[in-house]
Amino acid sequence: MMIAAFCGSFDPVTKGHIDIIERASQMFDQVYVFLSKNSEKKETFSFEQRMKWLSQSCAHLSNVICQEQKGLSIDACHRVHATVFIRGIRNTIDFEYEKNIAAMNSLLDSSIETICLFTKEEYAHCSSSNVKELWKYHQDISSLVPDCVSKELTK
Repeated sequence: MMIAAFCGSFDPVTKGHIDIIERASQMFDQVYVFLSKNSEKKETFSFEQRMKWLSQSCAHLSNVICQEQKGLSIDACHRVHATVFIRGIRNTIDFEYEKNIAAMNSLLDSSIETICLFTKEEYAHCSSSNVKELWKYHQDISSLVPDCVSKELTK
């Protein structure tokens, strides 16, 4: 059984994230989506809210399991026996960042491979940071986030 992991803070989850998860779910028997705390970022939405949105957004995917990530991504992979990290790349900035993360993960455990999926063009500009900035200024974010997020944030 091929098991993959996709880790992120999903603050909030975007349509770009869901696209990567859906595509990964077609490539692997099981995909664990780990909601993590990014020590470099201050989250806007609570862990509980982000997990609710993530779980609702992935509910249609029978081989996707959303869980909390405790510790390093490599530890999460070990816990569920994942042999692949899934990462999404929107642009060259993401590429450099992901290349560094992949090298560090390989240093920790070279048996876990990183596979990068390029974001579809329609999601190339779609980041959680962009969503939060638009939302802050009361702009329409419905084209960038799953319906469950859009409905909650436009209340």
